[in-house]
Amino acid sequence: MVMHKTRPQAESYGQAIGILLLDASAPFVPGDVGNASTYNYPVIYRTVPGLTTEACLSGAPGFAPKVIEAARWLESQGVRAISSDCGFMLQYQEAVRAAVRVPVCLSSLLQLPLIARTLDRSRPIAVVTADSTKLTPDFLTRAGIFVGNQLVIRGMQDQPEFRSAVLEEKGTLDSDLVAGETVAVCRQALAEFPNLGAVLLECSMLPPYAKAVQDAVGVPVYDFISMIDFARVATHRTRYSGFY
Repeated sequence: MVMHKTRPQAESYGQAIGILLLDASAPFVPGDVGNASTYNYPVIYRTVPGLTTEACLSGAPGFAPKVIEAARWLESQGVRAISSDCGFMLQYQEAVRAAVRVPVCLSSLLQLPLIARTLDRSRPIAVVTADSTKLTPDFLTRAGIFVGNQLVIRGMQDQPEFRSAVLEEKGTLDSDLVAGETVAVCRQALAEFPNLGAVLLECSMLPPYAKAVQDAVGVPVYDFISMIDFARVATHRTRYSGFY
């Protein structure tokens, strides 16, 4: 007989990954971090009250206590790792990982050192972000992200559908238009840097278009989902079966 013990504060059970959400309103399509059907395992969400997209992108250190509170709630629900739905939550990575006991991977940007180690240093890495005016080298340095490869940072802030749907939160999102905009941005990066080695889609709303990007530029494409899947595999190992 297997004995199960009540977990204090738990409202439900069985969630593999906890995800912190911005206090934002936008359609989360399949493939988006904020759409639970994106994953082949159960996830649970927790919004950080007041932490808007604009606040997070601009830098909001004062929200650290609220982010920690939300992360601790997710931990109390039994998740084995915690992520988020904004790469700019990198600014809270250190504070949250010190506050909980489960692995923390709040930003897709955490993959940059690993990506760089898989490539020759001569090959640039394209980073496609929601707003390239906010993702500065200083932001990465302060967060402890150092890579030897050149980073080609490209923003989506001037793409009409992305801007209106994500940054301005108009309430609708045309996936075909955003796919085209994302592919165009990546193709331009490839045209400028023919030796491009990889693409990192920093924004949590861009993973739905990763396949289209890869088909267009022909290099490895990383995003929030590749990172969250990595955390899930590491925290939920299973036995192998097969033939020998």
